[in-house]
Amino acid sequence: MKKLPMAAATAAIVALGTLGTQKAEAFTIFTSRTDWNTAVIGSDTFVEDFESFTFDTEFRTTPVNVGEFTLLRVGTSLVSEEFRNFIEVPPFQYDDNNGTNHASVFTEFGSTTVDLTLKTPVFAWGADFFGAETGERLNLDLVLDMGGVFTTIPVTVNNGFFGFVTNPVEDIRKVTFRSRINDDGGEGFGLDNVTGASFEVRPVPETSTVFGPIMALGFGAVLKRGYSRRQKKAKCNC
Repeated sequence: MKKLPMAAATAAIVALGTLGTQKAEAFTIFTSRTDWNTAVIGSDTFVEDFESFTFDTEFRTTPVNVGEFTLLRVGTSLVSEEFRNFIEVPPFQYDDNNGTNHASVFTEFGSTTVDLTLKTPVFAWGADFFGAETGERLNLDLVLDMGGVFTTIPVTVNNGFFGFVTNPVEDIRKVTFRSRINDDGGEGFGLDNVTGASFEVRPVPETSTVFGPIMALGFGAVLKRGYSRRQKKAKCNC
C-alpha cells in the first residue's frame, strides 16, 4: 500500500464536460485518475496495489485484510465455489489485469456479490478495472457508514480507471460489486490500485496544553504591570 502526500487545498468537483468526468446528482464520476486526484486534493488518501501479497489469497469465505479495507465474497456461486475471488500474484490464471498483483473478482446476478469494506469511511473512491463490462457488467452499491445504500453507480469503463466523489460529502463505508444484468456466466474482472479519500480528523488539544501557556503569559503580564507601578511610585516619592 502507498500513502499519497496531503496537499493544502480543498476538494473540488469537476463540472460536466471536463475530460474524463461525468456529472451526477449526488456524486461525480471520474474515468481519469489524474482528474480524481485533483478533485480530492487536501484530503487523506491511500492507494492499494496488492504488492504486499506473495501468494494467491482467496476471499471466498473469509474476509482478506488488504490494509485500508477488506474483501469478501457474499453469497454462493452458481458457477464454481473455487472460481476467482482471490488476490492473484504471478503466474496469473486470468488475463484481465495489468501484469501486476491484483484482485481477481467474480460476481453473479442475483447470487454472488463482493464487498469491499473500508476501515475508515471515504467520501471518494476509485480503482483500475480490467474486463468490468464483458459479461453481466458491473454496478457499484455505495453503502453509508450509518447503514443503507446511498446510491448505485454503473461502471462505465471496461478497462481503465473508474471512480467517484460524493457531492455533498457522504461517508461511504462499503463498496459492493454487483452484476448489473442477468446474463448467464457472471462478471469476472481484475481490480488494482484501489484508492480512497477521507477528511483527516485532527485531535482537539487537551485543555491544559491550550490554557497553560495562555495563563502563564497572562500571569506574567500582571506581575510586570505591578513591578512597573512600584518603580514609578518609588521615583516620585508619593
